[in-house]
Amino acid sequence: MKNFEPEYIEKLIEIMKNNELTQVALEDNETSLVIKSDYKPVIKEKTVKEEAVEVQSATEETVEKPIEEQKKLTPITSDMIGLYYSKPSPNEPPFVKVGDEIKAGQVICIIETIKLINKITSEISGKVAEICIEDGKPVEYGQVIMYVEEN
Repeated sequence: MKNFEPEYIEKLIEIMKNNELTQVALEDNETSLVIKSDYKPVIKEKTVKEEAVEVQSATEETVEKPIEEQKKLTPITSDMIGLYYSKPSPNEPPFVKVGDEIKAGQVICIIETIKLINKITSEISGKVAEICIEDGKPVEYGQVIMYVEEN
């Protein structure tokens, strides 16, 4: 029950507000807690000029393909919510960088969830093509952490 103390819950609510999250769920052996927000994103109306630029971009012959289609890239996704860390500590180098070769089972990052440090390992081998999250930023369940070009 220690993880559900008011200080932790307040910290979660602050993280939710700062990152426009709508729900956080916590569970331990005995208790579960769901925090929901009524946050609704602000939708900005596009100007005629912005719409014209979009139409022009879409009609150009060099339409970029999504990164997964550019090469045979496999996404590595988060299986939890928390804060993403690329390094074991602030003074150490990152676990992986773009261009690094990784092996299945290799630690690729850390996700901190309510003071618990979870080492995330790769399930595939290959070359890191893109890292999609900034160090210290929140990550959602199912969010792409990085793309890997499989060997």
